[in-house]
Amino acid sequence: MRSYTKSNPEKSVSSPRSQKNEIADFGISDISIKDAGVNYRKEYGEKSPKTFFVIISGGEVREKNYFKIISKQDKFNRIKIEFVADLNQLNPKGLLATAKGKQERYKTSQEDEPDKIFIISDVDHFMKELLNIKPTCEASDISLIISNPCFEIWLYYGKFNQKPDDFIIPENPLKISQEFKRYLNYKFSGGVTPQRAIFDIEAAISNSSINYKEDNNGIPKRFSTNMFRLAEQLLPFIKDELNKMIAENKIKKFPFKKRTI
Repeated sequence: MRSYTKSNPEKSVSSPRSQKNEIADFGISDISIKDAGVNYRKEYGEKSPKTFFVIISGGEVREKNYFKIISKQDKFNRIKIEFVADLNQLNPKGLLATAKGKQERYKTSQEDEPDKIFIISDVDHFMKELLNIKPTCEASDISLIISNPCFEIWLYYGKFNQKPDDFIIPENPLKISQEFKRYLNYKFSGGVTPQRAIFDIEAAISNSSINYKEDNNGIPKRFSTNMFRLAEQLLPFIKDELNKMIAENKIKKFPFKKRTI
């Protein structure tokens, strides 16, 4: 098995911030998170006290940052997310081994078993490995979430409703994420920050599903991602909390003024 480490151009040292300022820092726009629409399929009914997702990813920075806000139990108490990114298991075969290990652990432990386990992977140069693990994922009730060519295509669909046909895929697959990040900086003023992208989840569901195509093997074609399938299941458990954060941000940006005569 070859080892693979994805470059992370977004890594930076951030200063500590108080929870009080967190909402304003995310720069939420004047939007609200509505129902997911025709693509939404609620599979779990009314589970109590919370729904538990395990997300195993081949990206240890961007993907983790995407789920960072909704992983806060003090704000999002209807869902529990365990995010796993093993630096020694970043290729699809390794991700599957991690997922299977999690399944076995929870079966024999006193902890509640996850409601769903997801594997998130880019296509990059892993097409053969993705094809190899896909049947096992299906047989093991593990959802395989694939972005082609990279996770940034999901962030892109949070802002745009058409495919990025003008993006040129670099020859070196290790540079795809980095180049797509630059592309996003060019297409959208200020770029798209993963931590803020969760507020675009409804648009991303709609735009990515409309533009979604897969090949005969069920693998997303170029500029397609089935990340919307994870997001559709996630949205009902975070929608109210996201709307509350958006409303609080509006009040913070436009405080009420005392009326004077």
